[in-house]
Amino acid sequence: MSTASSVGAERRPLLQALVIERRILFACTALVGLSTFIWITAVCTEKWVHIEGRTGVYLPSKGEYFVWSDSGMWQICRYVFHPTLSLPPSMKYNASVTTATAKPYDIDGMAGKYYTNCTNYLAQPVLKHGKPEDPAYDIDIANYVRTMVSFGIISLFVMAMGCGFSTYTFRNPRYMFKRLAAGIHFISTSCTFVVVQITMSCVDHMRKNVKYVYPERAYHYYHVSFYLAWFVVLVNLFAAASFLWYSRKRKGDKAATDELAMADEPTIIGR
Repeated sequence: MSTASSVGAERRPLLQALVIERRILFACTALVGLSTFIWITAVCTEKWVHIEGRTGVYLPSKGEYFVWSDSGMWQICRYVFHPTLSLPPSMKYNASVTTATAKPYDIDGMAGKYYTNCTNYLAQPVLKHGKPEDPAYDIDIANYVRTMVSFGIISLFVMAMGCGFSTYTFRNPRYMFKRLAAGIHFISTSCTFVVVQITMSCVDHMRKNVKYVYPERAYHYYHVSFYLAWFVVLVNLFAAASFLWYSRKRKGDKAATDELAMADEPTIIGR
């Protein structure tokens, strides 16, 4: 009896540590599942980057004023002011133009209308003399967008897979399944981080080369979807580190229960 009680006393701290481990891994699994839906929300919204033109930046090439723009993963919508009551020629090529109510005196005391003009970088642009008719369409940005969309879709499937493998580790406590879940979470971290980095590179490219989208005297800040993406990156990184940390082998007296000790014993895989 004394021997059994001493063994139980020795394993009591291990059992407490096991409870903490299960709670942390369960929290990681739940957060990864939540991050999957957050990632879908971030990808489908147009609140990644906001470019602000303050009171209006004049674009001499089009005779209009840039007010602000919101961009998503594959589309950017610009809010511009044209100091005439007729539709400007630069707007006629795009079917996604919406007209707001005219204000009699708005920018610099001029009459005109506001227009919202959206450019979809996944769609084929309308060409004129071999060049895109939409001045906001840039081939480098289109390549950035295709890369972001590809990694965004891949990361979505990998996150769903990681959530499934994380759930399986609660049914089979063997260390190799935790390491597998950790590896999948690390891949999710890498894919989502690539999307965030490409977004930052895309903004820097627009600031330097696409003045119609990012004119002089304008400035930008990252919107809510961008920070949601960073949240997904950090959650997957924390999940990868947690599953990797708790994937250590526990044999014999180092295991909290006999079942866990047997699960980490070497296994011969045969036919």
